[in-house]
Amino acid sequence: KRHTSWVEPNDAYEAAVAGFVGVVTEDPAIVAHVSGWLDLTAGSVRANVLGQKLIQLTMPGVADVYQGTELVALSLVDPDNRRPIDYGMRGGWLDRLDAGERPRDLDEEKLLVTASALRLRRARPECFVGPEATYVPLTTTTPDAVAFARGTTGRPQTVTVASRLTHRRESGGGWADHTVTLPPGPWRDTLSGREFAADRREVRLADLLADLPVALLTLGQGAR
Repeated sequence: KRHTSWVEPNDAYEAAVAGFVGVVTEDPAIVAHVSGWLDLTAGSVRANVLGQKLIQLTMPGVADVYQGTELVALSLVDPDNRRPIDYGMRGGWLDRLDAGERPRDLDEEKLLVTASALRLRRARPECFVGPEATYVPLTTTTPDAVAFARGTTGRPQTVTVASRLTHRRESGGGWADHTVTLPPGPWRDTLSGREFAADRREVRLADLLADLPVALLTLGQGAR
């Protein structure tokens, strides 16, 4: 952005950047190196992308979503992030997810997380905004999982769980018997549909995060 911007574009500089990227990505050695790195870090990237978005949308503060970032956003800063957004495509994907289809890739997983968190904020605004909204950190038995509850005074109604440094879990055999302590339930994960009984306070992370590296629980009825 030191050389070009949305209001004062430097076409020659932008063309040079695009040309450099094109040449670099045609080098077989560089392609092999980058591809290997992507394979090595795919699990951690997935956890970071989904975890950061879910925490950002449910923690105290403004739940801002920049246009287009409902999916994975691989772009440079202004002006590259000002490209037209295909909302029709996003709407079609969201319709499929709403119909119960499983996400096909990280783009659709991020869309599911974003839509679910924003819909929850719309359905229960008192849990996130206003003098009665509360934030309560929850205990986990591992530093590789972060959890907190939002709700109203004396009544947690939503729980966010996100994983971090997942390469340690991948190399160490998974979550083993690590747990998160939930407030009194019953709870249902809006992302996976999994339910957790009211009397089950210590929930295994391996069960909670079996489908995604994040969970967004809501207080409800009928959990088994």
